[in-house]
Amino acid sequence: MFQNPHYSCSELSRLLLSKGIPFCLYRFPNDSQFHLAIDKAVLPSVSRERNGEDTDFIIAPFIKNADSQTVLFKKLSGISEIGHLAEFIENLEPKPIIWGTLPESISKDVYMNRIHHYLDEIKSGILSKAILSRVIQIEKPQQFDVTHFYTLLASAYPETFVSLFYIPGMGIWTGATPELLLEKENKTYRTMALASTQPKKAIGDYSWRNKEKEEHRLVQQHIEEVFLKNDCQLTDSKGPYTIESGQVAHLKTDYTFEEKNPDNQNNITDQLHPTPAIGGLPVDASLECIKKYEGYNRNYYSGYLGETNHRDLARLFINLRCMQIGKDKIAIFAGGGISIDSDPEEEWAETNQKSLTLLEIIEETTRHHA
Repeated sequence: MFQNPHYSCSELSRLLLSKGIPFCLYRFPNDSQFHLAIDKAVLPSVSRERNGEDTDFIIAPFIKNADSQTVLFKKLSGISEIGHLAEFIENLEPKPIIWGTLPESISKDVYMNRIHHYLDEIKSGILSKAILSRVIQIEKPQQFDVTHFYTLLASAYPETFVSLFYIPGMGIWTGATPELLLEKENKTYRTMALASTQPKKAIGDYSWRNKEKEEHRLVQQHIEEVFLKNDCQLTDSKGPYTIESGQVAHLKTDYTFEEKNPDNQNNITDQLHPTPAIGGLPVDASLECIKKYEGYNRNYYSGYLGETNHRDLARLFINLRCMQIGKDKIAIFAGGGISIDSDPEEEWAETNQKSLTLLEIIEETTRHHA
């Protein structure tokens, strides 16, 4: 039944959903292999206690609160373990999916009003930039097959980190993010500044305004300060340069740092997140602005997720271009950076453009089942 890694993981994710078992199916950028991580509590004891294997899959929210907690799953090691696990799971009693509460759609009038609140805070000097996001809620298509949607998403956006996860009480989430938070291998860290957005162009001839360059510079500054504070040496940087992702283009700078002192990984992760690309600057003031005016709990939107052993290995990505799936509806999340030069109409158009990454695949899924 489980003949290759791609087929086995997607088939097993469908089986896990049918049994109501928490899991995450994921694929790294520019990689053809799917991986699977599962709630440790449901694993047979032999799988929980593999010799030396301690790679976790972590799903962290934008901000920890009573509703949104960090979740750890166990990464499965390979096809033989997946095959054995499938037989074990097939014999478990099914549990119903416990859907999460979806945030409501945010209208253009409400969004515009919130932008003006942000701009008032920025003009007062309290902060220089803050991210304002919105929700686009749609009816879930009849016979919506989330595993099929995920497969289409992964195929359409090979350069992104693509995930599908289920957490009881939070429902099902899926997305394709272009943004690396942190990669670590031994003493080497890699990260990126990814900020500023414009619609994708057919000929790829991009120019960037001062407002967009400044927005990107703020993210660069935050990253460099965090690593300097943690006694890491910058060994390489590339950028800013333009990349395309989905229906938009961004400014990107790549960084490589070397660690002088061991065991910094968790400190650096905590200090990087939330980055100015998803929160703002100064960090505390921007988070307060988001809490005051954005009007909903982001939960796992703009949190981070990926593999880690909490010591010398990590591949963590910011959960952007994502959606939360409910029993009858789907909530799609999109946002942008508000600064002193922001044009409210442009910001609204940017969120519409970003939402197309998911909306177009939903339409394709619907046509498939028509």
